[in-house]
Amino acid sequence: METLEVAKCPACEGLVEVVNPQVGLEVECPDCGEVLRVVSVQPLKLYYALEPDEEPLPDE
Repeated sequence: METLEVAKCPACEGLVEVVNPQVGLEVECPDCGEVLRVVSVQPLKLYYALEPDEEPLPDE
């Protein structure tokens, strides 16, 4: 059975529907086209899906 959940896009704050969300799943925002990655499923949270060499440096 498919589950459909909705989360806000961190780039444009548009709503993004995610079918069967799992951590690591990548989806595209229908409003701005940003590629996002599911970082949490309870609650559903999305973050920018960066390439491994583009990962932000941790705050020192």
